[in-house]
Amino acid sequence: MLKIEATLTFLKGILEPNKSWYLAVLLIFYVFSSTSEAKTTSRATSTSLGTTITLQKTSSPFEKTATQELTQNLKGSILSAFQAQSSFEEATFDLEQAKYKIALQKFKLIEQSGFYSGELFLNMAITAVELDSLGLAKFYFQKAVEEPTTETAAVEALVYLESQFSRQAATLPPLPWDIALDYIEHNWGSLWLFWVAFFFLSLSVILQLFNWFGSASKRSKISSAKRRTPTIIKGSWFSLFFFIISLSLAIGIDYRTEKYSQAVIIAQEVEVRNSPSTSGELLVIGYEGYDCRVDFSVDSIKGWRFIRLSNGQTGWVLDQTLRIH
Repeated sequence: MLKIEATLTFLKGILEPNKSWYLAVLLIFYVFSSTSEAKTTSRATSTSLGTTITLQKTSSPFEKTATQELTQNLKGSILSAFQAQSSFEEATFDLEQAKYKIALQKFKLIEQSGFYSGELFLNMAITAVELDSLGLAKFYFQKAVEEPTTETAAVEALVYLESQFSRQAATLPPLPWDIALDYIEHNWGSLWLFWVAFFFLSLSVILQLFNWFGSASKRSKISSAKRRTPTIIKGSWFSLFFFIISLSLAIGIDYRTEKYSQAVIIAQEVEVRNSPSTSGELLVIGYEGYDCRVDFSVDSIKGWRFIRLSNGQTGWVLDQTLRIH
């Protein structure tokens, strides 16, 4: 009996919130949040450290002529800003002169130099359409959708382009939690959720401290303290609950970003196999323009990627048949 009581007392001491427990959780969250923020900052370097130069976008069947900006990712640039501007003008002229392969090569060199914009991606997509590479065109139109200045034009172009594919992929309806995570990721992002979680954790700690020190300073007013204490404790626990929810969502979004990436099949036909080898069992045939998701949680083999098609089928494909976002 004494052993049972001692065990219960021990467990109660662990589970019951106290100052040390809250301080430990706060310290762990601070370290985790700092790590996540560092990762997010490193991903956003291309935008925050970018410089811009003006470019003239070529006219196309999909959008109107306009003057926009080309953003430079300063990491590992091959071309200077002036050279990139000059190359863009040359590539645009080559596109107008129907020198599509040369134009696409120059556009790609600009992209490899770390320069990008929605207009650049739109022109690359238009060039790919002229080269009858609809899968590659779809990839660049999707990248143009991610840029605010070209989102509307790119969406319209994608609707038209989808109707040009000879085969349409079967698509499973997205799961509710996938829809929720996609919405949160695109509208807020994991870093915003980490700050929300930090707010609720701080609120929980403040309420608990107020309960501890407030009750200690007014012990003479026992009845008054008894009326306030339940409300404060409930607020602390509710804040802690929302902290756990926000932190879980942030971790989930970060995990998906690290482990999965959207991709488009650019080859006319792709053999999806059960192993990273041409001798592996053929599971299904994927066609140009099919959307898929590359699963980085499965170790890639040189020249092969493990993917999940939109119909749920998984397997290995040659890396050169994909363009990964």
